Amino acid sequence: MSQQEATTMPTHGSGTSRTTGIAPLVARYGLVVVLAWFGAMKFTSYESHGISHWVANSPFLGWVYNMMSIDAFGRLNGSVELITAALLAVKPWFPKASVVGGALASLFFVTTLSFMITTPGVGEASAGGFPILSADGEFLMKDIALIGLALWLLADAIDATRGRGRSPQWTDTTRR
Repeated sequence: MSQQEATTMPTHGSGTSRTTGIAPLVARYGLVVVLAWFGAMKFTSYESHGISHWVANSPFLGWVYNMMSIDAFGRLNGSVELITAALLAVKPWFPKASVVGGALASLFFVTTLSFMITTPGVGEASAGGFPILSADGEFLMKDIALIGLALWLLADAIDATRGRGRSPQWTDTTRR
């Protein structure tokens, strides 16, 4: 194998496996399903009240309950999550809209990760506290992976708007 062949990765469409082509679709539409499902659940009193302790303890969002009810905020939050899911879903047809969806999804997960440090009881007191996580802490922990996914989808949509192709994108690593 020549130096050129050793340092050049296959370009999009050549030499990529079927799995490599399916993985970005599963990632994108998996996050779409998660956001849409959670967004739809926010229209229930159960879910709106379920997140209220995180929102109430947040220095970024704690003020919203002075302006609207827990259920009204749940519906607003759910609406934004549903819109975000839709914006992510349309990337093949409207990549610029998906850039907005990726930015919103990233903002969602940054916000929910901030609850890890602003909500009392994230560490399990009966086990000695943080870093042993309570059920709340465990639920929030998944957002570390979800923010990575949201940022990757954002970058993918930005690349698509610049005409750099679709995921997965292999690039030539040689310098000429």
